[in-house]
Amino acid sequence: MTVEGSLRQLASELAVSAHMSGLLTRISLRNEVLDVSLPILGSTVGIRVEPLESQFAVGVVGFNPVAVRWIHDVLGFCTRLMVVSSEGREIAYTALSVTEGDLMLETCRAIELTRRFRHQEESGNYSPDTTVPMYWSSGLLNFGDWIGPHLIYGMTGRQPVLQNRVGLSPDRVLWSVGSILGWFKSPNVDVWGSGLIRPLTQEEALAKRKLGAEVKIHAVRGVLTMEEVTSKIGWHVPEIIGDPGLLLPDIMPRAQHSSGRSVVVPHYIHRQRVESNPSANGNVVDVRNDVFTCASQISGATAVVSSSLHGIVLAQAYEVPWVWLRVDDLPLTGVDFKFEDFFTCLDRAAVASVTVRESELSTVSFQEVAKRATLPELKTDLDALRDALPVRPASRSVDTFWE
Repeated sequence: MTVEGSLRQLASELAVSAHMSGLLTRISLRNEVLDVSLPILGSTVGIRVEPLESQFAVGVVGFNPVAVRWIHDVLGFCTRLMVVSSEGREIAYTALSVTEGDLMLETCRAIELTRRFRHQEESGNYSPDTTVPMYWSSGLLNFGDWIGPHLIYGMTGRQPVLQNRVGLSPDRVLWSVGSILGWFKSPNVDVWGSGLIRPLTQEEALAKRKLGAEVKIHAVRGVLTMEEVTSKIGWHVPEIIGDPGLLLPDIMPRAQHSSGRSVVVPHYIHRQRVESNPSANGNVVDVRNDVFTCASQISGATAVVSSSLHGIVLAQAYEVPWVWLRVDDLPLTGVDFKFEDFFTCLDRAAVASVTVRESELSTVSFQEVAKRATLPELKTDLDALRDALPVRPASRSVDTFWE
């Protein structure tokens, strides 16, 4: 059967399915793409089914910015978020490599998953036995921001729930991966591996001191963050340092096969320049991709050239030699602070770096830069970092959400 025929048959089955009655508001088939709208946020959330190579992919799609953000906030930790190249629309894939015979099953599963999360929100039923309130930066697709909820889900079996979700009144909120330690304004916070993006100002330190001792620090990303927090705020910080991204191999194994190539992981503000460089052709890791894809591309590389901190963190985690690409006239927020903070976990003398100008990003030979890559010795205790996680495993398995 043709792709068009398979999708037309799926649309017919959905339309007459007693199980789906009342769960769908619109079914649309156009240009070999099937969209099924759900009664969520004014039918702006839907399920998309489309051809993928010789099979199909099924995912959740938002038809306006509010719906896209809802998908980020609610589904990002258990799906594979990607950008659809044909129209630039994001899809939270729930199933890839779906055969024609499994199309109805996987589409129904995606519908039920999405409806289940919406019902949870509407009822405010966030079981303390299976969920964990968290904060992560979910607004834009950036794999480094999504490592935290993926880790917590993989390590504990708990559903990460953003602290601002409707109906959630958390006693404690976990702040984890990223340069986000300076952002919280409430005292009911547990910090596990977060870092600062730059030194604290006097005003910021004073505001944090007012939060009092209810803030609990279990681990921070590096020594620079530790010194800022202890000296300027006076919080107790245990001597446990490390970016939790170093633990990603615990839940996402290394790529099965090496690509035999070096890769470049540009921060998103450097991406367009890097992608215009012929020497980077086909070897750029797009940070807007999902955590699984980026981890696979980095772990399967022979070397990593990165201006993204989490490109470096994952290269170190998967023991792939790396080199820090420092763009001195287009620095990141905080300039070098978060990098140097992470480097306190390593043999700093062995860190390889190359400094370039923004204009050179489109001309430098990344193959030559990759030859300078090293793998510094890790100086932090990953077992201590694991043990410092203040979240116990779920009381029952929620690893598929299909019960």
